[in-house]
Amino acid sequence: MAAAATTPTPQKNMAAWLTSPKSRPFAIADAPMPVPGPDEVVIRTRAVAVNPVDWFIQALGVIVPADGGYPAVLGCDLAGEVVSAGAHAASSFVPGDRVCGLAGAHGAGDFRSGAFQRYAKADRGLLAKISDSVSYTQAAVLPLGLSTAATALFQKDAMALPLPGTAAATTAMDNKDGAKKKVLLVWGGRTSVGSCGIQLAVAAGFDVAATASARNHEYCRSLCATWVFDYHDEGIEEEIVEALRGRECVGVFDAWSRGSVARCARILLKLEKNGSVSKGRKWVQTVLPGVAQVGEEVPEGVEVGYAYGSTLVRNEVGPAIWGKWVPEALASGALQCKPEPEVVAKGLEGIQTACDIGAMGWGTSSSPKLVVEII
Repeated sequence: MAAAATTPTPQKNMAAWLTSPKSRPFAIADAPMPVPGPDEVVIRTRAVAVNPVDWFIQALGVIVPADGGYPAVLGCDLAGEVVSAGAHAASSFVPGDRVCGLAGAHGAGDFRSGAFQRYAKADRGLLAKISDSVSYTQAAVLPLGLSTAATALFQKDAMALPLPGTAAATTAMDNKDGAKKKVLLVWGGRTSVGSCGIQLAVAAGFDVAATASARNHEYCRSLCATWVFDYHDEGIEEEIVEALRGRECVGVFDAWSRGSVARCARILLKLEKNGSVSKGRKWVQTVLPGVAQVGEEVPEGVEVGYAYGSTLVRNEVGPAIWGKWVPEALASGALQCKPEPEVVAKGLEGIQTACDIGAMGWGTSSSPKLVVEII
């Protein structure tokens, strides 16, 4: 029997509204108090992080439909405390729970449920409880990066790797038969998505080879990457192929995907020649909004795929990662909130500041995760 829905305490909501295509700055104004559906949770937002998709939508007028989509509330990454929960979600979340998760449903017809408001709602399948040892600003860096990486690595229509905590992952981690672990290559290990990809792959029982600039090698090793290569090196393809000789590579998660997809594909083909790539599919998973956006000539024989981060709410990956693994991994330290948050402003007014800073720094994989505290 489903738990009874919890009733929200009457409050006043405010949001940072995108009033029309390319409007700037965000308009800070009253917003309706969210009402949770059966599988939804309303959260008093305490910290939000900004992502490239946020300033892209604002600057380019994309994704949100001009007819009926505006005014819109953007934002994906949030952390805060539960205010109320729908009938189904109430069995897992109660008022006062500290949580982080993925808000908004861009592309699904709901453009007023983003994170950039004082009270926001999220689906229970994209929400995790966080312990008191994890601050809201720390937790806010995770949701979109983690969801994107999980979608790429574990969904059946993507790389379909074994989920952390499953029998397949446990067998790989125990390594009882003496065989060496399989390897995942993560291109762009210092990015937000790459940082999460490294940690998820390690938790799923894989050794990870990552790329990053030389100054970020120790950062990637701190996330338990076994090898780290400098993507500036002209001979990086041969370096990776030689280092992985005798190991089985299951594919590449390209967490950068700008001028790197063809490189990743060539590495897989070279690994295949020396017997170091998994039999069957040769797979490069990107973070672009579609294969057509790659803009590179990818060698034949390698599949290039993409999956949007929120799709995992509709399959077994969301509950396995957000419902089970994230709370346990945060509590044990197996999941680190990386990259470290950089708090650049306070209040909804600061979201425009954060987006402007992010847009100026776009183009470097070492960009910090910009966070705004919601007061």
